[in-house]
Amino acid sequence: MAKHTWTPGEVISSALLNDLEERASATPEKGEPGKDGAAGLGVKSLALTTTDGKVTAGTVTFTDDTTAEVTVTEAPAK
Repeated sequence: MAKHTWTPGEVISSALLNDLEERASATPEKGEPGKDGAAGLGVKSLALTTTDGKVTAGTVTFTDDTTAEVTVTEAPAK
């Protein structure tokens, strides 16, 4: 069955629902593997700073020993 274009208020028939379920459960063909990506960085450590028991900041150290500051923003109470 071809792709169906739904219209507002349309009733779902058993034929359309069966077609939808059949296409949703179909296993797609496996494609060729893609190219390897560039080497990435991992996290070596994460040092957090606390004030009055709350995390307020921190520093992340990556596997190449570079670092980045971590900014912590407190969400307003709901």
